[in-house]
Amino acid sequence: MNLYLMQHGQANLKEIDMEESLSEKGQEIIKNSAIGLTKIPISFDVIICSPKKRSKQTAQIIADVFNFPKEKIIETEKVKPLAPAEETLDFISQYERVFIAGHLPSIKAIISFLLYSRSTINIDIQNGGCTKLDIEKDENILKWHLTPNILKRMI
Repeated sequence: MNLYLMQHGQANLKEIDMEESLSEKGQEIIKNSAIGLTKIPISFDVIICSPKKRSKQTAQIIADVFNFPKEKIIETEKVKPLAPAEETLDFISQYERVFIAGHLPSIKAIISFLLYSRSTINIDIQNGGCTKLDIEKDENILKWHLTPNILKRMI
């Protein structure tokens, strides 16, 4: 399986926006990151997001940039901020190429679980950055980890 993990874009403060929608800056960063990802290029069969608005908006921007069918965006509790990595991985196991527009700390938990399940890996996850992991029977491989600044420079 090819697994792409992206933390949602920067959101508005809860005091300003109860739904914590993506801020204008957050939307811009996600769009630039998505355009950068088209240069690699990547492909996926499904986009998974949480019910939280910022995650759904991130998934929508990714879908728009990739001309990805909106009906293949799946909203689930399995990628919410505190979702256990094992549950998320079980949920996505039916797919071959998966893009998750998710949250911290669950993204870190998934990466740690796949690469070194006995401990937590400290990895710098940034809003709009993207990590690719290849999940294989005998081993899981970190293929790349790109910050939003790197992705923007790829445009």
